Amino acid sequence: MKRTQRIVYTLSLLLAAIVLLAACGAPPAAESPAAEAPAAEAPAGGAAAEAPAAAGAEGVLLTDAPADAGEREVQQVVYNSPAAYTEATGKSIEAYQESPALAELVAAGDLPPVEERLPAEPVVVQPEETIGKYGGELRMNITGQNTLRSSDAQYFNYESLTVHNPQGEIVPSLATSWEWSEDYTALTLHLREGVKWSDGEPFTADDILFWWEAVILNDELRPSKPTLLTRGDQLAEFTKVDDYTIQFAFAEPYALFTTYLGSWGFPRTELVSMPEHYLKQFHPNYGDMAEIEAQMKEGGFDNWVDFWEQMASFDNPDKPTLSPWISTGWPPEQIQTYRRNPYYWKVDTAGNQLPYVDELRTIRVADPEATLLKTIAGDFDFVRISSLGGPANLPILTESKGSGDYRFAYANWMPNSFANIMFNFTTQDEMKRELYNDVRFRHALSMAINREEIIKLIYKGGVFASQVAPARGEPYHGESELFQSWAQFDPDAANALLDEMGLTQKDANGFRTGPNGEELLLVISATTAWPAETAQVMELVKGYWEAIGIRATVTPEAGELWASRHQAGEHDLSARGAHFGGGPVHPTLNSNTFALSGWQWAPDWALWLDTDGEQGVEPPDDVKRLREIREQILGEPDEAVRNELMQEVFQIHMDNIWSIGIVVDDPRFGQLAVVKNRVRNVPTQSISGEWYPHVPASWFINE
Repeated sequence: MKRTQRIVYTLSLLLAAIVLLAACGAPPAAESPAAEAPAAEAPAGGAAAEAPAAAGAEGVLLTDAPADAGEREVQQVVYNSPAAYTEATGKSIEAYQESPALAELVAAGDLPPVEERLPAEPVVVQPEETIGKYGGELRMNITGQNTLRSSDAQYFNYESLTVHNPQGEIVPSLATSWEWSEDYTALTLHLREGVKWSDGEPFTADDILFWWEAVILNDELRPSKPTLLTRGDQLAEFTKVDDYTIQFAFAEPYALFTTYLGSWGFPRTELVSMPEHYLKQFHPNYGDMAEIEAQMKEGGFDNWVDFWEQMASFDNPDKPTLSPWISTGWPPEQIQTYRRNPYYWKVDTAGNQLPYVDELRTIRVADPEATLLKTIAGDFDFVRISSLGGPANLPILTESKGSGDYRFAYANWMPNSFANIMFNFTTQDEMKRELYNDVRFRHALSMAINREEIIKLIYKGGVFASQVAPARGEPYHGESELFQSWAQFDPDAANALLDEMGLTQKDANGFRTGPNGEELLLVISATTAWPAETAQVMELVKGYWEAIGIRATVTPEAGELWASRHQAGEHDLSARGAHFGGGPVHPTLNSNTFALSGWQWAPDWALWLDTDGEQGVEPPDDVKRLREIREQILGEPDEAVRNELMQEVFQIHMDNIWSIGIVVDDPRFGQLAVVKNRVRNVPTQSISGEWYPHVPASWFINE
């Protein structure tokens, strides 16, 4: 039996490797013809074009097998309005329909007709496969007894003013359009008229004004103002122009701001999740403080800020929302559910109000192992591989696809760089400070590492030998040779560089001594938090460095301890995961890419830049150049020029190798999702962890 299991395991690994190789050889999803099509153009041959006219309680069930990961180009299209849909396809939406459950409430007089609940111009979604069927529940996991809620349930309910569409472009969402001033210092956004909160109250500019005045300008709630709302060290000025028009004005050009409005890292959901009519009762500037204090006492809150954050949170089931589903109870619960929002403002191409699915049902499971067993048994409809123990369990998941009646869906995210090595460039040890700031030393240590062997021994596939790299494909090309700089295994070249530096003296054990003849010992502090295998990888690195005469030792450290010591400059060398951005995370949002506050590579250098030289340590000119380029990118309206500037940034990083990368993952596998075959309209790719351009409200239960 064990021999059979080993054979199955080996075959599964081979299958995973074949899929990986195929993925590497094929153009990235973002480069496919369908993905390049403008949002206003429907992909040719899309199943949705032939779909029945209306959804219903029974619906039209699909009888074909669903496509597996990457087998179908993205067919879903999001249109800004019914008029935009008509202009693009020549078809029109003649009437609006709704869920039978909601129709019953309308008939009973408990709910307005669907035409009155929808905005004047609802967003129109062409589904991935077909017009869906109303009803059913989507079953998802909450992994871990200390986990508050399902992160996927939260991501499924994200809404924002702008959004990435399935083709990767920033398009309107709760905002229908916008205009920049000629100098890109003032952005005027037009809100979607007639959108309503889940309790039927209108969503208007007053709600966003409330967010600005009650939250952003409140020094108790936001003592430090969001940096992404500032330019030239000045907070933006916010203006309500009329009920459906708002304006942000900045001290300097900020053309990238419209991208940020729908991107990870920006408070993109916060500014459209503050219903003034509900939340003002909990704010001392608007409500009665005696009543607020009474509610605080009842809830066990000692200070108002904590009370406010609780009442304004996503978890509050009483807070009206603009999302497709509404929480039915405060977490944590053993089974956390979310019911359909009768006022949701998106429809399909036949005029059916979304969502199709009645309820999200998230079930608490003890740990990843238990989640894996329940997934294999077919108990969940949508599970991320991160909840299943990671890509290491891909073989058993592949083996069980038939019995579990599920398929895979690829993801799109910025690549993770695992166990990258950082230097303390400002260490008090003068000898080491001189070595670490010599680029030849960093290049030599990088070339001494046998990355392919690390992959075979530790990762067994699913990652690539590379320096830290951005997303693969357009526009950053993380797969290019640039990110292989100094990553080739070449101990001879490494030895030559060390000799060139004058590190030719050795002690009795054959280890190189420092330039002053003193002992040279590199102490690598390896986090045990992310990724967990960091210390194991560093033990291999230690051996590779010893082969070129560099003595090292590895000290594992728990995540919080590692973070505090690293930030305080107490480490010699340190190792942890990292990113460079790409995909839904614009690189300008990444501290490592642009030496921003908290820069892992060199916190003291970033601090010097943050404080205009008043604190920290002055960095090299190349580091200063990173910040200069970022300022150019933020104000540059031409995306092609922005991308050229990004290539300069990456070239600077690869020339310097301030941090030595070991491997990067393929996000399609690191963020892979398991999808039950009964769930349809799910795209086969780009189902990423924190970016949902694919409107889960258009998924349906095919039963």
